[in-house]
Amino acid sequence: MNFSHQSLALTVTCASSLVLSLSVPISANAMQLNFQARLSGDQEVPPVVTTAEGSATGTLTGGPGSYVFTYEIDYAGLSSPIAPIGVTGGHIHNAPAGVNGSVVHFLDTDFFDYTGTTAGTIMGDWRFDDATNPLTDLLVDELKSGNLYFNLHTENFNGGEIRGQINSVPEPSMVLGLGFLAATAFGLGQKQRQP
Repeated sequence: MNFSHQSLALTVTCASSLVLSLSVPISANAMQLNFQARLSGDQEVPPVVTTAEGSATGTLTGGPGSYVFTYEIDYAGLSSPIAPIGVTGGHIHNAPAGVNGSVVHFLDTDFFDYTGTTAGTIMGDWRFDDATNPLTDLLVDELKSGNLYFNLHTENFNGGEIRGQINSVPEPSMVLGLGFLAATAFGLGQKQRQP
């Protein structure tokens, strides 16, 4: 069977439309984006030599003017206890990787007051209606762009012992759609080469 370039282009266009339809939320209220971070001393600026490490997950829900970012951070092996630097010793800062930025959110201590600990799990949320440092639409844009990071400050390292840039996690439907698109284009290309 011989496919023309026009058939290939049409198939790729249809597959691209399928990918976009799978990746776009049904409504603004149904929007949910997932994020992750790996916290380590080598991400600090300047880098910190430590055996401490951490991992974090986060979920952004809502829409313009009403965003909520929930997060969970697991950490262990800090060289000294978390120190109360700027109200708490755990923050979200605004800056790209390799640059230090200002604090935009103090990590919650409601479920677990992590100040004075060297290991644990921090859970909290950052809301559009927080009394101090609310989650604005501009900060959501920074989050989506990978320009926010978690930072845990300790007695030994006041500037931060472990840091982790917050990065988005591709949606399963998007990965599936991109895989379908690549497989379709490859298969059609192979058929087109056959005599």
